[in-house]
Amino acid sequence: MKLLAIETSSAACSVALAIDDEIFAFHKIAPMQQSQMILPMIDELLKSKNMALNQLDALAFGCGPGSFTGVRIATSVTQGLAYALNLPVIPISSLAALAQTAYQEKGYTKLLVAVDARIQEVYWAAYEVNDKGLVVLCENEHVSRPEDIKAPDDSWNGVGNAWDVYKDHIIHKPIELYSSCFPTATGVARLAKEKYNQQAWLSAADISPTYLRDSVAKKSQS
Repeated sequence: MKLLAIETSSAACSVALAIDDEIFAFHKIAPMQQSQMILPMIDELLKSKNMALNQLDALAFGCGPGSFTGVRIATSVTQGLAYALNLPVIPISSLAALAQTAYQEKGYTKLLVAVDARIQEVYWAAYEVNDKGLVVLCENEHVSRPEDIKAPDDSWNGVGNAWDVYKDHIIHKPIELYSSCFPTATGVARLAKEKYNQQAWLSAADISPTYLRDSVAKKSQS
């Protein structure tokens, strides 16, 4: 199985290539530069493994929520490649990719993810790690005031930039904080591999960004 993953929902530009049980990735912090960097990074990554686009079996992308522009970049690039190559696509929540990245880097198994959504709001969700080492969403993803972030108990770790941006507003106190963590294409790829094995994919025509905030989604369609 050969799967290409893309994640641009934050200040990072991230691509990953999953080849069977291995994942290779390029990840750069590049605010406002993702549209210029994403295609060259994909090309460089494939060349580093002597692969061509037509050898891929599937594509995956971080579908949001996150930066409006960043989410649109990942969606449009993935959709364009999927149409051109006739490949199935696996959308992965960018909050889930962030949680998966934090688990891989810190070992947290209970993760309360919170990302700045601007206008005094946050995107947030709780994830737990299953016996396969993959994060699983608890209940729903939310967009709300930072004061509304809550966890079932006090055994959770905080992940994402909202913990710094709204530190004076978030009531819940996590065990540890990893506020500098970004969602990565590696996180997307790990979660997408499981969905690929389950044949849980979409066609290029059926993918779309996840905004959570209705006003943003409506604006994009007008």
